[in-house]
Amino acid sequence: MSDKEIIDSIEFRDEVPPKTGYVQTESGQLVTPEFLALLQQTLSGKLAEADQDDELDPQVRALAEELSVIHLPAWQSRVGRKLAEPTVTSIKQATRVAEYLVKRGVRVHPELETIRWIPTPAGPPGAFDTGTHITPNDDGSWPDPDPEVFYDLADIDVRQTDEGMWSATHPRGLAVEGPTKTDAYAGIVEVLRERINTARRADTSRNQPNEDW
Repeated sequence: MSDKEIIDSIEFRDEVPPKTGYVQTESGQLVTPEFLALLQQTLSGKLAEADQDDELDPQVRALAEELSVIHLPAWQSRVGRKLAEPTVTSIKQATRVAEYLVKRGVRVHPELETIRWIPTPAGPPGAFDTGTHITPNDDGSWPDPDPEVFYDLADIDVRQTDEGMWSATHPRGLAVEGPTKTDAYAGIVEVLRERINTARRADTSRNQPNEDW
């Protein structure tokens, strides 16, 4: 037996009550409500809804929506050399920045748009979706690309993994594994086909006239 005296003891508990101003996530982390709102914004690619008691000025909200998640097209130099691939970025304090810029005279003018980003039909959340950028037609209208533009078979990449399996990937965030290169390729083609058909069915449903009235 040791003759050392125990001066104090500490009891560890599995659950720690949240600190004031913090909330506890499912994994037990303590975070601020603002952080959760930012996480939701990042995953959805949309600005978090404003509190009912703190409605945003429409001009501020329009600009904040543009700044919350920004989808940049591929960047090229004037001589045509590619400087960067399509990129998704964001401004963490989008509402605050937008409020300041509106006071500085900055506004969103849709009538001046010469390029517009559209999401991938049936694709991943906004922050992970590179989507595509479109330019207006000669008459000023905006084109509605066919889903096959997003799910182009030419973008499929098939490689063998270290374990000997074959993996077929598509830049729209899709991947399929198979025992052979053919199986992997055929599998992801089927996934792309289903995505294309799902997007077309959704588009057809939106464009059907409402016969209820």
